[in-house]
Amino acid sequence: MKASLILALLMAVGACGGNDGKLKVFGLSPNIGDAMGGQYVVIRGQNFQKQARTAKVFFGNNQGNVVRFSGNNDSSELIVQAPGGVAGESVDVLVVFEPGGELPLIVKGFTYVDKKTVGVDDLSTKDQPKK
Repeated sequence: MKASLILALLMAVGACGGNDGKLKVFGLSPNIGDAMGGQYVVIRGQNFQKQARTAKVFFGNNQGNVVRFSGNNDSSELIVQAPGGVAGESVDVLVVFEPGGELPLIVKGFTYVDKKTVGVDDLSTKDQPKK
């Protein structure tokens, strides 16, 4: 009886998308930023801090400035300052961990805008949905 209860519990956890220990990226916010650069972007995922590691984040071909890691293995955040780009251009975002390797590309994950055409609230990470 105990064995079947444990098996059922393990299956339920697996079905709910439990933590399998692998590095994962769930998304980023905000997904737009000033073409001049400097926008703080929060990348959410899993297991960023499972072991000592470094990270690089690329917005298109340009590397952002990683500011810090936070969270735990189940809910990790990487805060990065986006580099400059071309207003109106949407670029792929790539996160590379060492050790750990490249994570799946966030296709067209970030769009550069002319800050004169958007409001401050559009560039805020506040009240953005967590993924």
